[in-house]
Amino acid sequence: MQTYLRALCLWLAGCALLLAQPEVGQQPGPTKGFTVAVLQGDGVLNPLPRPPASHLSIRVADSKGSPIGNAVAVFELPEAGASATFQDGSSVKVLLTNEKGEAVADLKSNEVPGKYQATVTVNYLGQSSLVKLNQENAFPFKIPTAEGNRLLRKHGFFTKKTALIIAGVAAAGAIGVIAAHHGGGSNSTQTTTPPPGGITITPGTGTVGGH
Repeated sequence: MQTYLRALCLWLAGCALLLAQPEVGQQPGPTKGFTVAVLQGDGVLNPLPRPPASHLSIRVADSKGSPIGNAVAVFELPEAGASATFQDGSSVKVLLTNEKGEAVADLKSNEVPGKYQATVTVNYLGQSSLVKLNQENAFPFKIPTAEGNRLLRKHGFFTKKTALIIAGVAAAGAIGVIAAHHGGGSNSTQTTTPPPGGITITPGTGTVGGH
């Protein structure tokens, strides 16, 4: 089904390209060639397990910086693994740039961890340009074992094991506070140590931006 939809979208892209060509006798513009600038969607980290909706957007301009309207932009996403889909559930979307030279595609990442690339092929007056946008689906913190990652994907942000460890750390801290309170103002310092288990939870980092 996805293959059929992809072929249909590419056929529509060809039709849109023909419609976007200038009529006979119409000047195509003062300059040849164009540039594609990425506005949104490059270097994005999509937080799991419920990534929010996001956007891919580009701007097409001629060699003098003037926006180009009616350029054909074909947005494509991987069909398997870490990826995303557009609002209609497809992995291909064809758009024409507006009067500002911009094209925007809304998408939603899936829940498969990993890095992937979205591509945008822009066609105008028989010329084409390809840009690649890097995205990553990832949890906001890391567990250093493969088994931990598998359990994290299965149960959400916290597994039963990590929840017990966190609860143990909290309980140990509470005992330390109570002991210090009953110490009657002594200068002794209560210290606690985290329970064994070899699992650490650290905050992850990510950047969101476009060129």
